[in-house]
Amino acid sequence: MTNEPITAAATLDDLLTSTQQMLAVLRSQAVEPADGDAVALLRAEGTAADGQVTATVVQGGRLASLTVDEDLLGQGAEALCGHVVRAVNAALTELDERVSESARADVDALAARLGGVREPSARQMAMFSQAMDDVAARLHRDR
Repeated sequence: MTNEPITAAATLDDLLTSTQQMLAVLRSQAVEPADGDAVALLRAEGTAADGQVTATVVQGGRLASLTVDEDLLGQGAEALCGHVVRAVNAALTELDERVSESARADVDALAARLGGVREPSARQMAMFSQAMDDVAARLHRDR
């Protein structure tokens, strides 16, 4: 054992700093949602052909429902498929925005809580380190 001061406070500060950096990266990235019950998942809707095609998607990128107005069936398969693709893509774009907003809010809340923990934790660790240094000095002095 050396007589160097314990560096736990510095280590904790480094850990908190790296955690905050990772949170900053998460804020800037789209977060892939976790699987879960469809009722609890975010949902989004997209339309095409003046509302005659409606697609509903849920978090995770799954198509939950698709409705097509019967009037479009006479347009042919190629046109109908184009409308479906536009409606699904619109729903997925809306869902991406909602998931990103939700994830960003969660990460922001976590970052705020972490920021509030950092200073008191570092201060407490410094006090603990000083107490341990004092105990080691007394033990060394009593030898």
